[in-house]
Amino acid sequence: MTPSSTTDSQTADRSPIDLRDPGELLAATPHLLGFDPVDSLVLVGHRGTTGARIGNIVRADLPQPGDEAALARQLLGPLAHDSVAVTAVVVGGRRGDATGPPARTVVTAVREVFGQAGLPVSHALWVPKIRAGAPWRCYEQSCCAGHLPDPASTVMAAVSAHAGLVTHSSRAAMERQLQPVASDVLERRAAMLRRRLSAASRDDVASLRRGRAAVRTVLARAWKGTLLLSDTEVVELAVALAQPRIRDACLATALPADSAGAVTAERLWLLLTKHTPTPERAQPATLLAYSAYVRGEGALAGMALDAAQAADPNHLLSKLLRQALGHGLPPEKLVGLATSCDEEPIWTAPEDRTPPSPCSPHDSARPSTGPPAGDG
Repeated sequence: MTPSSTTDSQTADRSPIDLRDPGELLAATPHLLGFDPVDSLVLVGHRGTTGARIGNIVRADLPQPGDEAALARQLLGPLAHDSVAVTAVVVGGRRGDATGPPARTVVTAVREVFGQAGLPVSHALWVPKIRAGAPWRCYEQSCCAGHLPDPASTVMAAVSAHAGLVTHSSRAAMERQLQPVASDVLERRAAMLRRRLSAASRDDVASLRRGRAAVRTVLARAWKGTLLLSDTEVVELAVALAQPRIRDACLATALPADSAGAVTAERLWLLLTKHTPTPERAQPATLLAYSAYVRGEGALAGMALDAAQAADPNHLLSKLLRQALGHGLPPEKLVGLATSCDEEPIWTAPEDRTPPSPCSPHDSARPSTGPPAGDG
């Protein structure tokens, strides 16, 4: 089982949102993760000298009996990097003890494993589900209890929506965003790609200029609204991103994190991850992972890295990002990947309007002839 990991929450860091109240923290959990957790263990790291900042967040399915300590050891790595304390949250679980919340053995294992590593669990909370009015309570103090506010009406929800971030109904719903389009579409494009790549000289000046122009043109169009791509354009962008100098220049589109320009670029990388055949799919999937990582959405970053490595197991940049995510490296440590590129900016977003959110339902790709095809 691979846990979901969320890096340092950029939304929480940039806005003065008070999550000290347990109910508010629980209601914010779906927005921090990017999806609504079910039957999950969520560990929230706290950063800073006083632990007042939200740091890394990891989530995993509740373990089978006997696997609690192993899971705790697995989750320690991403949190040990810069957390000074941890809040443990159990969502769901079977009510085996009417006198207290379930999954107490999981919390006990986390306390023991993390305590041995010098990382205290400052608070442990249980809630049956993240819903308005759901009862919550602490594991240690029976008087520590309450009912959740509406997660969709909190300040955290408003800030997330304003930043263009999407909170999915489940982890599976988030993962479905990355599902490839129909196999016959991918096979057609793969054949086109083979012909195009066999005739291309990847490193000459003309190829670089053509590739940069293709990326810039589509990003400018994405900024304006609905993004439609023909087979030919998908292939042209795949050829462009296969050139390391262009791919590396595209990393800079993720900065500043959560900016309107970054949201636009992430929409394109997500679309291309769905519509590009393997092994070239690894390039947009890695750009999607980097964009999600630097804005603090580690769960989506991990899914995108899974897609990249499935498409090309030898893809170096996706391997490096996977190691960084596994060790809980803060997003600010990865900014240098984009700023160290010697290329001039491949695209700069205008500042006069806000684009659609990253997962606009209007995103689609279409064949060279005929009507637009759906994403499913």
